[in-house]
Amino acid sequence: MKVVSNKECICLVDEKEIIPAEEVFHESCRKVLDSYISCTEGERDDFKEHAYRVHKIVKAYTGDDLPLEAASLSLIHDVADRMFNKKSTKYNDVWARNAADALYEFMDDENISHDQLKYSACLLADMVKIEQSAAHHRRQMARIAEEESNEDYQEIYPLVAERYMDKVSPKQWAIAQPLLDLDHMRLEMDKVNIEAFIIKGAEIMDNLQHPSSKRESAVLQDVLEAESFYAPILEAMGYEAFAAELRSVAKVRRLIGQDKEDLVESAKETQDRVLQVGMDKIADNIFGVNDGTINYAIRKDEDSGEYSTHMGEFAADTEYGNMVAGNWRIKTVGSLADKLKGGDGIMDIVGMMVISRDRETTACDFAHFIADRLNEFRPVCARSKNRPVYIQGTKEYVDAVEQNLRELGVGSDEYLVKIDTDEKCKQRGYSIYEVSKITFAVDIDDVETPVEIQFITKDERRRARTEEVSHLVYKYLQSLGFSEDNLEKETTRQRVERMKIVSLAKEVLGALHKRRYDMINSKITGKLGINPKSLSSEDKFIERLIDLRADN
Repeated sequence: MKVVSNKECICLVDEKEIIPAEEVFHESCRKVLDSYISCTEGERDDFKEHAYRVHKIVKAYTGDDLPLEAASLSLIHDVADRMFNKKSTKYNDVWARNAADALYEFMDDENISHDQLKYSACLLADMVKIEQSAAHHRRQMARIAEEESNEDYQEIYPLVAERYMDKVSPKQWAIAQPLLDLDHMRLEMDKVNIEAFIIKGAEIMDNLQHPSSKRESAVLQDVLEAESFYAPILEAMGYEAFAAELRSVAKVRRLIGQDKEDLVESAKETQDRVLQVGMDKIADNIFGVNDGTINYAIRKDEDSGEYSTHMGEFAADTEYGNMVAGNWRIKTVGSLADKLKGGDGIMDIVGMMVISRDRETTACDFAHFIADRLNEFRPVCARSKNRPVYIQGTKEYVDAVEQNLRELGVGSDEYLVKIDTDEKCKQRGYSIYEVSKITFAVDIDDVETPVEIQFITKDERRRARTEEVSHLVYKYLQSLGFSEDNLEKETTRQRVERMKIVSLAKEVLGALHKRRYDMINSKITGKLGINPKSLSSEDKFIERLIDLRADN
């Protein structure tokens, strides 16, 4: 047997077998994990199981986006942490030396290419940097909150910023932390590889699903980091399902801390009833066809694990001859339980978004749905609305939708309209989110399911993900005291400040979204793309490895 190396693969060759380079790499990561745990006493009981669960999460929520090497490195994220992260509460000298021994064998493996080793060092060091950045953000946000003289924030500050050993009260479990600020998002993500961030997001998800710390405040700190650091960045990248699951498990942890497990169980039962009906049957019933297509954003296979997030894409023919397509989601367990806690009722267990190429098509699709399909269901008015049908946007957009409705015999008394006037648009600096939507309940197999469908254009979908009308921008502006209701009272200085924030948001969110596709394109070309700004991390990683080996 001998080693063969070329650009396509590094493999072990005999008369019968050629092993792809990625499989060789994966096996090497498995060996690192086994080597470390076999000689290390006192580690978390599920150290190895945790590593494999994180790997499954990465694969489930990102599919084939990541290079296979990155997915495999998720197996050894904690081994690198034990060696490199002196700031970690889990660090000790013995574990660090054991980790260094295991990683040294990996870095010295002749079956792994130079590019793979360079990529590995960068990502493993980046993971440590990201963990420290998340903790810094958590403490910084706590300090900001404390300075606001908010009694709730002051009560939670020691739990967020310090190593708090006492029990966390139900009231403290209920207090949310401010969202990630955009400057921090930009600065921290600019100097790391996003693959490393994705792996750390998977790690914190598993930590919330399977807490290893007996310290309640440590779990609360994971909740806060998931909500305010990891989820917003993953959402900006376009991993909506990943972000939704993180928020769901965080909400569940909060409710458990408040002794409200009954709400979580009720939410699971509610979601299960909808899942038993099946999204395929729901979509077919809504659009009146039997051959619609449903795709899932989360990889569902025997090894993917169980998650409460169900979302993806759909396509369906319509009775008037046009095909509609877009996104769908079923509310997560955490989100459902949170709604039950509020007592407001659940308006949209199933949400769908029909995305059309232009305004005219959107107006036509929406009008036909109202005229042709709404009478098949039980219309339900959304909260604060006295009609189930709602339209908002510029006058040109609303006029286009209303014209299509009139042509199909739908009277103006059947819907609500919100027109974004020229004056309001000028005050704001941009137009509001243009959307037409309907809320109703559909009964299938004796299960009544609340549904909301939004009809939007591709341009509005882009604006809602990475530009001025995104949810992240809206929440961020709100946290700083800016709101739609105060536009007329804004001073010139306040308006300039707000528009600077909006401009920064577009820059940051757009850049993060682009980096995801840069990563995918790099993988397609067969390259292991490395962020040049992370190369210094590689140097520090190697220096640390050498220092510990010298000590041994």
